[in-house]
Amino acid sequence: MDPFRTGIGGVAMRILLSGLALLLLAGCQPPIPDSRVGGVGFENYSDYQARRYAEAQARINAPSQVVQAPVQNPVVPYPAPAGSATGAPSAAELAQAGIGSAPLAGSAGLPANIPPANPQVTEGAYYPATKTDAATAPVNHAGISDEQDFNAVAARETIESDKARIAENRAQYQQVQPTELPERTGASSGAVDLIQYALSAPNRIGETVYPRSKIALTNSQKACARYDSPEAAQQAFLKAGGPKRDPKNLDPDGDGFACFWDPTPFQKARG
Repeated sequence: MDPFRTGIGGVAMRILLSGLALLLLAGCQPPIPDSRVGGVGFENYSDYQARRYAEAQARINAPSQVVQAPVQNPVVPYPAPAGSATGAPSAAELAQAGIGSAPLAGSAGLPANIPPANPQVTEGAYYPATKTDAATAPVNHAGISDEQDFNAVAARETIESDKARIAENRAQYQQVQPTELPERTGASSGAVDLIQYALSAPNRIGETVYPRSKIALTNSQKACARYDSPEAAQQAFLKAGGPKRDPKNLDPDGDGFACFWDPTPFQKARG
């Protein structure tokens, strides 16, 4: 029997060709580089110890460096100028070199009777002299009494002066004799009468105590409108015979209080 005719040979040939293709691809792939990083965590510990030991030995065997101290230049003395014992230049030499101002020819000296142009002024001339030994005078405060200060009173007062002042006060003393109180007249008298009536009233506002006739000749509101205030209406009511009688029809409810006059504040004060 021919294997290619039965199909078995074709399958084997395809498998062989696939294997050869895989081998060729594996041969063409480049090698994978080593990606390990050096260090204690990425290399062998024995190699790490050997490397550290070699570095320490290299530092010990290295030759030491010698640092030389800085070299100072020798000090060369500056020659002093001629005619100068101290070595410092004079004013004339500085003027010749253009430093400073040259001395004036006529400034060698001034006559005795001519004062200098810029006299010397001491610091003490700016400030006037103060007296340190002068005693300061005591300040007298007119508005503050020192009667409570024993030393101050004892210094200016004596027993004789106290007696004289007491005698003077007694001579000026006047005793005022009491007089009779003035009689109340006008509005003050009426106000006192209203207060006394409110305090002596046996009832409160709105409580009927006195009988009133249902037949009235005048209207109560018109009668109250004739007065400037409820107090004036109450005074007229009392003068006309109130509270028992009400000829002017000022108290139609019979409580004894005319035209909305309210005695409650006075009654509350009484308690």
